[in-house]
Amino acid sequence: MKRFCLLMCLIILCSCKNYFYSQKKSNLYQDIVKTYIEYRNSGKILNKEENILLIGANTSKYYENSYWVDVTFVSPMLLQDVKYTKVYQIGGYKLIIDESLNKSDILNKSFKETKYENFNLAKDLIDYNTKNWHIIFNSKNEIIRITSPYQKSKEIKELLMRKGVKFSKDYEE
Repeated sequence: MKRFCLLMCLIILCSCKNYFYSQKKSNLYQDIVKTYIEYRNSGKILNKEENILLIGANTSKYYENSYWVDVTFVSPMLLQDVKYTKVYQIGGYKLIIDESLNKSDILNKSFKETKYENFNLAKDLIDYNTKNWHIIFNSKNEIIRITSPYQKSKEIKELLMRKGVKFSKDYEE
């Protein structure tokens, strides 16, 4: 009987730890997107009707047991064939998650879902330069590198640290 009670306590503790860990991860992506919005709007406030946020996550080829997250503002008039099934909202902006990337499922529970809209409005494929953030994480959800925009990586790191986002001791500047 003691073993059974001990086993049950252990299972409950592990479940609570996993739930807390998943909640922590959920807030991590919200914090990054909110900081990105603040950063981009510090120069010129982007119109919420003409711009949406596009975010995705994928396995990193360059670091073992790591993944990257990429977030950017984009006009729906420039989007074509982006794979997404839900629309979310954060900071008054609409947000979609690029489901074609293999780690994007980790982002699904981080944002508040809203009414679905079709944002693939481009008639022709357009290639253009964006001001995105490209952030690489280790398996502990700590940032190990900010690769885009590289020139602003120190500034972005300071902004995210003020929000409590964790950086790896192996963070590369």
